[in-house]
Amino acid sequence: MTKQEPKAWYGVRTFYRWLTWEDRPYEERVVLFRARSLDDAIALAERESAAYARESDFEVLDMVQAYRISDDDEQVGAGTEVFSQLHAVDLREDEFLDRYDSGPAHTKIVE
Repeated sequence: MTKQEPKAWYGVRTFYRWLTWEDRPYEERVVLFRARSLDDAIALAERESAAYARESDFEVLDMVQAYRISDDDEQVGAGTEVFSQLHAVDLREDEFLDRYDSGPAHTKIVE
């Protein structure tokens, strides 16, 4: 019997379209998973993503991005980076921010 690779933490980013709101906003989420590989983390995220979308009447968009956070023995907690993506684009700072600012966010503040 071969020794299995230790499980690591992964942050996986998934994307959705809300079907019931008037303006049908997009949503992106980053969810944590323990998995033996990047491919396993993506498979777990795809299953979780489908269930999340069914519960909320969302459409799952066809893009998943995964990021290895830690090895098996590393702690994940406050301040841990859970996702990172580099953008190799030739834009000025204001152009870059305008490109990735999607406008007003749909948020709810609970006191």
